[in-house]
Amino acid sequence: MRYFDLHAATETFDPLLYIHGLGCASSSDYPPVIASAAYSKPRSLLVDLMGSGFSDKPEDGQYTSDAQADVLSGFVTGQGLAKVSLFGHSAGAFIALKLAQRLPAQVDTLILCQPGLTDYGVSMLSSFTAMSEDQFVDGGFSQLVAQLKAQGGNDAWLGPFSVASQYAVYHWARSALDDNASEWLNAFANLSATKGVILSDTATSDEIAKFEQAGCTVELVANAEHMIAYDNPDGLAAAISRLLPLSA
Repeated sequence: MRYFDLHAATETFDPLLYIHGLGCASSSDYPPVIASAAYSKPRSLLVDLMGSGFSDKPEDGQYTSDAQADVLSGFVTGQGLAKVSLFGHSAGAFIALKLAQRLPAQVDTLILCQPGLTDYGVSMLSSFTAMSEDQFVDGGFSQLVAQLKAQGGNDAWLGPFSVASQYAVYHWARSALDDNASEWLNAFANLSATKGVILSDTATSDEIAKFEQAGCTVELVANAEHMIAYDNPDGLAAAISRLLPLSA
């Protein structure tokens, strides 16, 4: 597993570990965020999950959200991090939540960004898993990449998605659908960590209220949709920076 370790000389806050969404890569998504003048510059660990980005992509790897959380738990322990904050985007929010459950004494702050699957995401991932794994690997994935290129408007996601492991995408899609259908918000509410949620300012009042009722501080980012890191990196940097002092 490969990662960037940035702003390591600063000690203002606990290290912040970034967990990207399905088909994404932290090495692609978050450098503009942590380079922003609006960023408070904690030590920032930009992890590419196994099967994604620069990390290894073994065909026989385990790529479910539970398996990825286990790898990250070993990483945090191996780094000797007594305290750590977590950031999880989209389907990566499920992995961040599971990691926080595995490391209750170490995780001080859990920040979820656009957590869970949108209706569009459920529809897309369901189209993946409607195929068998062999069908997806042997042709479904390449057909999907070609379709996304032809549609246009997917540049922020298409780059890292096109180099992801087909096996990782398929396995994670199956577990993300299961995670999304679970009572994950209740599990989030029951965590003792400081909790923050970052949403696009297009979020409805009902969406905002459900996270506030779960004990979260909600930050809204303007001029952004689901891929906030690309749409408004400065706004995301500022939102993260406002949430980190809550546990200081």
